[in-house]
Parts: sequence; C-alpha cells; structure tokens
Amino acid sequence: MLNSKELLERTGISRATLNNYISWGIVPRPQVLPPGPQDGAAPRIGYFPDDIAKRIAEIQRLKKDGWDMKRIAQHFGGTPEAVRPAHSVLGGAQQDSPIASAAAPGASGDRVAPAESEFTNNVAGRARPVLTPVAVLVSDLQDCARIWAELPPEEYFELISAVWSTADPIFQRHHGAQGKHAADGLVCHFLPQPDSSYLWNVLAASVELKEAMRRVSKQWQLRKGWATELYVNTGVNEGQEWLGNLKASGPAEFTALGKTINQAVRISEFARRGAIWATKNLVAKLTSAERKRLKFGVRRKSHEGHEIFVSSVFGKLDGLADLSSPGGEKFKDIGRLPITEIVHIAFHDTGH
Repeated sequence: MLNSKELLERTGISRATLNNYISWGIVPRPQVLPPGPQDGAAPRIGYFPDDIAKRIAEIQRLKKDGWDMKRIAQHFGGTPEAVRPAHSVLGGAQQDSPIASAAAPGASGDRVAPAESEFTNNVAGRARPVLTPVAVLVSDLQDCARIWAELPPEEYFELISAVWSTADPIFQRHHGAQGKHAADGLVCHFLPQPDSSYLWNVLAASVELKEAMRRVSKQWQLRKGWATELYVNTGVNEGQEWLGNLKASGPAEFTALGKTINQAVRISEFARRGAIWATKNLVAKLTSAERKRLKFGVRRKSHEGHEIFVSSVFGKLDGLADLSSPGGEKFKDIGRLPITEIVHIAFHDTGH
C-alpha cells in the first residue's frame, strides 16, 4: 500500500491531478486507516494499492497521446463522481476542506488564505467563489489567425493540442491549476502553498514553457518545411481575486475574476516573440534571494538608436508601446502599469 505522498512522489503528479483522477473514477478513493507511528499527529491516512502507480502512468501516457479525460474514463470504465461538499483527498486522507478551516473565527468562510493550491478541488463543491491570493499566467499563441489560415483544420487543432500537452506537465510540476481562457490561449492559476512560493512557481513555469515551445516550434518547422516560428506570448501578474468553479457537475473548470487576470491578458497581448512580461508588484514581492536568481529588465534605445537591455528595472507600458498605433487603445487602461521582461531564471540557487 502507498500513502498519497508516496504515490505523488512515485508518479510525479500533483495532488490536484490525483483528486481529479479520483473524481473521474479512474483512480479509486483511498482506504482511510489510522496513522502509524511515522505519521505524527495526522488524524487519518489514506492508502492506495501499489498497482495504482502503474494505472496513473498509463493515464499520463494516454493524455500525452491526446486523449481527453472523458475518453480515458471510458477506457478504464470509470464513472465521474457527483460533486461533493468541500472535502478533498489532501495528504492522502479525506479531510475537511482547507477553505473552510482557513477562515477566520466568525467569518463567513469566503475570505480565505488557503495553504495549498489543491484547494481548487474543493471549490468544485462550493456554490460560492472564494477570495484568495493568486498569481496568474496567461499565454497566447502569436499570429494564431495567420497560422489558422495556413494550416488544414485538423493540423491546426493538432498544433493547439500539442501546445496544451506541452504546457500541462509544466504547470503540474509547478503546482499550477489551468483555468478557462477564450480562443487558443492558456491560463494557469498559482496559489499559495506550504512548501514553495507561488510567485516563484508562476515565473518558473513561464520560463519553462517558453523553452518547451522552442522545441515544439522546431518540430513543426521540420514537419511542415516552413520558416514560421511558433511563440506563446506570456503575461504574469499577481493579486487577490475571486476563484470559482464555472461548472455545476463533471470536471471542475476554474476561473479567477478581477483586474489581476484582466491585466495579465493585456500584458500577454503586448508581449511579442515569446517574451514573458511580469508586473512590478509580483517581482517586488519575491524575496531578495529569489530576485538574485532572476534576470529581468527593459530594452531601451541608446542615443545612437541601438537597442540595449537595462537590467533590474521596470517600465510603464505606455512608455513601451505606442498607444496611438492601430490596436494600441486596448492598452490604455493599463498604460501606467509598471512591467518588466523576464529573460532568465536560475532554477537552482548558485549561492551568488
């Protein structure tokens, strides 16, 4: 038998993903047993059969092959569970939702500061949204209209599927939860966690996605024999927003509403050639040690007209974009927002 922590370590999936598989009926709910001496003060521990790790590996393979969750559930004979009250399989055992337990005494339960990003699984069982700190990543495929015009429909959808399949494991590794976004873009929410910085996680995921898209672009260049570069342009922001589930049944579909997500969308529309732009308030909230591992700044014109990169500075968007140009008016509402380009991230602390 494996407890949930051991299962997650063996399979490399997040707890949010494990809960999703359970809700689809393709992974059984854990058997809840009294804790052993090694489990400390945990009131209950959930255990899974050893062969579930193989089942999860097969699920991950099918997802990589482009299967959606409905088809995977049918393949394994799973039956999606009905939406439950705010309970989740966190830490391997069914326990009270961290949403409810994190509310201040006497509060209504809606204003919360959740301790784990997996609380999104519990939002599915709540009729009301919750207010939480959140970092948001929004990425859009550059020139998607032109690419759609150039490709046969089935190849375009295959390309978009490849982008999503590339992004999914990256978001999972960095504890992100994908949300709803119109058209061909990606949106991912990163929420506070007990063992890592959600602000660092969103930046790490954005840089890793940019690197992965270079490989996707190269694969399609070889396949099509074209010179087209595929870019996903990314905007990153943080704030405190309402997070809710848009669906009353079936797999949860989350969205965050408010200016944090709206600004991230606009920033992604400003970005070009696969650039990652983040707001000053997000970068400023990093620890000094984290900022030392981050290369960020703004490209300026020298007196001679050459482009130079000025490190560790920010620029207001209305000074970086021509708001009088066609399409520039959509940036006017965030024209005074300070942003910076994320160029590189040191994933391991070098000690310098």
